[in-house]
Amino acid sequence: MGFTCSVCGEYHDETLRDIRAGLPEPVFALAEHEREERVEVSDDWCRFLDASGESRFYTRGLLHLPGDRTDEEFRFGVWIEVSAADFYRLGELWHDVRGHESAPFFGRLANELSPYRGTVGLPVALQLREVSVLPAVVVLDPDHPLGRDQRAGLGAAAVRRLAETVLH
Repeated sequence: MGFTCSVCGEYHDETLRDIRAGLPEPVFALAEHEREERVEVSDDWCRFLDASGESRFYTRGLLHLPGDRTDEEFRFGVWIEVSAADFYRLGELWHDVRGHESAPFFGRLANELSPYRGTVGLPVALQLREVSVLPAVVVLDPDHPLGRDQRAGLGAAAVRRLAETVLH
C-alpha cells in the first residue's frame, strides 16, 4: 500500500519497512584507499585495523521495531561491534543449525540510525537464530528512544514517519 510522503510530497508505491546499513560507522568514515588497506568485509562480518593498529570486529544483525500489526514492523539491518573472542565464536556458530541455542552475545551498535540520535555505541544483545536469518539485535538501554520503541512498539503512523525520515 502506498502513501504520500509528508517530507517530499511525492507518492511512494509502498512503505519502506527496512533499511540496511552498508558499513559500520568507523569503517564508513575511512577514505576509500584506507578501506582497501585496513578493512576486510563480507555481507555479514567486518574486521579492520583502527588508527592505533588494533583490530576491531563487527557482525551483522537485524534490529526489529515491532508495530501494532505484523505488517507494520520496521527493521534496521545493523552492524554490531563485538569482542575478538565473540567474533570468532559467532563465525563458528553462524552456519550451525543449532547455533540459535547458544547464549546471546553482547556488543555495541556500530551505526547511527536516523532519526534516532546517539545510537553508535549503544549496548546490545545479539541472538543467533535460524541459519538463513540474521541474528536478532536487542537494545539493552531501556531509556534510549530506540530501546523504548523496540520494547513498546510503533503504531502505523510512527512506522510511516520513520520510513519517511529514512527515505530522505
